[in-house]
Amino acid sequence: MGATETSPLAGLLRRFRVRAALSQEELAVRAGLTGKAVGALERGERRRPHPHTLRSLGDALGLDDADRAALAAAARPAAPAVPAGDPRGLPGLPAPAAPLVGRDAELAEVTGLLRAGVTRLLTLTGPGGVGKTTLALAAARALAPEFADGVTLVELAPVREARLVLPTLARALGGRQLAGPVAEAVAARLGTGRHLVVLDNVEHVLDAAPDVAGLLARCPGLAVLATSRAPLRVRAEREHPIGPLPLPRSPDAGTVAASPAARLFLDRVAATGRTVVLDDAVAADVAAICRRLDGLPLALELAAAHARHLPPSALLGRLDDALGSGRSRDLPERQRTMRATLDWSHDLLTGGEQALLRRLAVFAGGFGLDDARAVAGGADVVAELGGLVEQSLVVVEDAPEARYRLLEPVRQYAAARLAASGEADTVAGRATTAVLELAAAARDGLAGPGQGAWLDRLERDHGNLAAALGRLVAAGRAADVARLVEGTWLYWAVRGNVAEGLGWITRTPAAGLAPADAARLALGLSALRYASGDVPGTRAAGADAARAAASAGAGDLRALALVMTGSAAVFLGELDDAARDLAEALELAGATGQAWARAHAVTARGQLLLRAGDLAGGTAELAAAERLARDLASPFTLATVLNVQASLAALAGDEDAALARWTEAAELAAEVRTTWTLAYTLPGLAAVAARRGLPELAARLFAAGSATAEAAAVAVAFPPDVELADRVLPEVRATLGGEAFGRAWDAGRLLRPEDVPALAWQISGSPAPG
Repeated sequence: MGATETSPLAGLLRRFRVRAALSQEELAVRAGLTGKAVGALERGERRRPHPHTLRSLGDALGLDDADRAALAAAARPAAPAVPAGDPRGLPGLPAPAAPLVGRDAELAEVTGLLRAGVTRLLTLTGPGGVGKTTLALAAARALAPEFADGVTLVELAPVREARLVLPTLARALGGRQLAGPVAEAVAARLGTGRHLVVLDNVEHVLDAAPDVAGLLARCPGLAVLATSRAPLRVRAEREHPIGPLPLPRSPDAGTVAASPAARLFLDRVAATGRTVVLDDAVAADVAAICRRLDGLPLALELAAAHARHLPPSALLGRLDDALGSGRSRDLPERQRTMRATLDWSHDLLTGGEQALLRRLAVFAGGFGLDDARAVAGGADVVAELGGLVEQSLVVVEDAPEARYRLLEPVRQYAAARLAASGEADTVAGRATTAVLELAAAARDGLAGPGQGAWLDRLERDHGNLAAALGRLVAAGRAADVARLVEGTWLYWAVRGNVAEGLGWITRTPAAGLAPADAARLALGLSALRYASGDVPGTRAAGADAARAAASAGAGDLRALALVMTGSAAVFLGELDDAARDLAEALELAGATGQAWARAHAVTARGQLLLRAGDLAGGTAELAAAERLARDLASPFTLATVLNVQASLAALAGDEDAALARWTEAAELAAEVRTTWTLAYTLPGLAAVAARRGLPELAARLFAAGSATAEAAAVAVAFPPDVELADRVLPEVRATLGGEAFGRAWDAGRLLRPEDVPALAWQISGSPAPG
């Protein structure tokens, strides 16, 4: 067993010594140590040197503060593993598919740099397939105990524009995305806590580097670990190149067995179920394979995947054929080696598997079996997909239904194959059609009892939704954008993706659209502006939608548009206009069978009566809205009604009724993971907690409401709710005092939607059910 596996310090010290071009004896003389002592450290026989020894070594090697911190961290005992279910962020990291092999020294250096706090932006750079992501995730798992406020993974491979990096980070932090001053809102979400963010695959969105630097400046407890083929080039960054795994220095069995590259290859071979006896003859073949593949981890894994059928000698012969063909001389050597490996793996596939692999490159992120079938032109792809999974070219995701993805280097390779095939436009068209069909089905699914499942489905396909919108916008297919938006606007709104949804709509010109499509596009714009708290914008876009729908004779679309304009008019205090619009909306909803529009129109009319001072009328109208919402079985609709009923009960002095309704609204928000209604629920719960002598809990709930509103770009606009929060929050701050209030506020900003129901039950003094 090699020293780098038994002692992180050994590998790191050797790496620093080689970098300084010193022999062990020369280092010993400079550090005032014996050659035997240096040798013992590098062999892993001595793992815990005295601090003065480390200082002497650092001086002799000319190490900077960050390298000294890494060396000291490698000499400390490893932090204990975080147990399963620990709340500090590990659930957001994928479980390792295989052990980390041959990277102990790099792991020690990376964790040491970030643990010491000297480096706050560390970018792992290197060619595709070198193992940057694997190392970053291993470091994140090791560092989890050091970052009490969480470790968050942000997968940027599906993101196509630098402007979407911060919204993607927001979604990873808790299902929320931002609008408006994005950087400030993300910084507010992170606060001053100790948090590690892993940005994976940054190379295609490097223009987001100033945003990352800005976050680091605003959040003193934030550390960022990035993986990229190129550095971000900002002042806060420390680049950490990751090279291929070290190769066997000689072909004998002992040396090959100790080589990191060979260890990785043999580990993956064993995973296929094949036993390899490493005598000198076999070891020579393994050493040659490692050299041919330049020690690239992904290349070694792809080669090992075929060891189930081929011994190392046969693998080597096949590899020689692939590597011997002509390659582009202007590519770096490692990229040519990677391409050769993938070419070879591709050549071992059947014709059907090859066709499917290149077509799957059109997906941004994961895909389901039906999606794969769609891009294949409707053919049954089960056998081909199974073959790609077996060859380690397609990865099975952890999802309720069968779902897959391509590793990013493989996806890029497959995309090049797709471009060369001449069918890229056809396949992209099939993928876009599949997304349009998904959106059409989602339109009705999002309005009923299956709302939660549909929101989850669309969230899993978020990358593909965005990719389809990008293609449609670029192609000027505004009518299809309108249809896609019509089916999915509720997803963009309630899962905190308002900023991105508005971005796609505002980039789509409405000029020249048929009236029905113009109504669809304007309706989506109105709804997302409503979610963002832009009440005047809601009304203006809703009016555009209503006019276009009337011109098209589309009563169902006009009913929804008038719900938007009527609701906005209520919030603006223009009650006569609101009454007119809502009356027509109810008439059209009844005529066209729009249960969703009817439930929300009745809810808005209840709000109208409350604003007009008719508490009895408002109470009756909201009771009718509740019955409609429960019949509809839409969690979002019911939570909306319950929030308004709770506000009414609070105005009437019925605190128990208000608490019961806000508690149920919180449970519904947690059930389907929505933030829009929760932004209204949290301040109400906080006010009740304050009245019941729970100021610390009230402060936490107010903070959670503030964080939710900022992150999801929701403004609590219903006047009674705004006035209640404005009155009670200062009282809570005065009761607690500045220091205690600050601690409670910071804790509250970290609350998740699923945490709120238990706190609501805590207010009532009753245990949470179930």
